[in-house]
Amino acid sequence: MKKAVYIGQLDRLVFVNQIQTTITTTGEKIKTEVVYAQTWAKLDDVSGNENEDGKIVALNVRKYTIRYDDEVVNNGTQMSITDEDGVYNIHSVEQIERKNYLVLKCSKRE
Repeated sequence: MKKAVYIGQLDRLVFVNQIQTTITTTGEKIKTEVVYAQTWAKLDDVSGNENEDGKIVALNVRKYTIRYDDEVVNNGTQMSITDEDGVYNIHSVEQIERKNYLVLKCSKRE
């Protein structure tokens, strides 16, 4: 059973970014990130280190809990989150409680 989320735990201001494709005057397609929403989130750090071929690679994984949003449910894996520590790509979106909260599993963009 999932833990309950309390509104007071959403204490970190984050920006949910969406990728938009625009066409320049020369006809070139350019992908840009625009802020879709500014929201409060609960942060759970799930970071660690991995060793690959003798290299130490820091893998920074986080889970953000935000209020429910249909757009994030449908297109979340094509979005990113920006907070004071940087930009994080969203890998999965999990619904907690029926249309109340979402857990976004993210990793730091390199």
